[in-house]
Amino acid sequence: MTRAVAIIDLDDCLIPDGAAVRAAVRAVLEELSIVADEQAVGTVLAAARREWRGNPHVTHPEVQRVASWEALWADFHDLPMPEASIRALVGNDVRAWRLALDDLGSTADAEAAALAFRRLRSALVVPFPGVESALDSLRERHELWLATDGCRSLQRAKLRLSGLAERFQRVFVSGEVGHPKGTAEFTAAVRTALTEGRTVCLVAGDSTTTDLLLAETGGWPFVRITDEVRFADVPNYCRCP
Repeated sequence: MTRAVAIIDLDDCLIPDGAAVRAAVRAVLEELSIVADEQAVGTVLAAARREWRGNPHVTHPEVQRVASWEALWADFHDLPMPEASIRALVGNDVRAWRLALDDLGSTADAEAAALAFRRLRSALVVPFPGVESALDSLRERHELWLATDGCRSLQRAKLRLSGLAERFQRVFVSGEVGHPKGTAEFTAAVRTALTEGRTVCLVAGDSTTTDLLLAETGGWPFVRITDEVRFADVPNYCRCP
């Protein structure tokens, strides 16, 4: 018996990421009584990149696909990494906010900014309109698997906060797999799980690199989620029996 599997991306496919982080940064600046225009938001994100990319421990497989803006609210404490690496990563958010506030000429407290960002960003983990119904439609004839880049603590926290976790039978996070999505090794991990007649009939995601490469390395059909093709339309693209 064939079991149809749909593999789906998380960030900017099921839940907003880029827009959500910018909205959270703006909200933090407003709480701190700092002008929250696009230039100021860009200053914060640039500081986050400097801090994150300057840390030599970010190349560890557990965190190598964590974006600098994700590192502003990721929890690194319990990741299976060397203790020295965890010590170097914990506190990244406060250090990044301190750089950002200095660049903005503000004397606001960096720890308060970091805590505010975590709170505000968490509140923005909400599925795009139509996502729940689209997943439920796909689930009528498919197993739903999630494939996402990032560290396990943050990606699984997002999935939990989104309220979508129970819809997925398998979850693949690059930090857990040990290889980035789009690599042959990540695809091999997915393929190994295709037991008992399971076959992938659809890969859905927004990225023409990671998501498309997952589909290409697996030899599976790909639907790109864009402003024109919302995830709610994905069931219409599935041609599985």
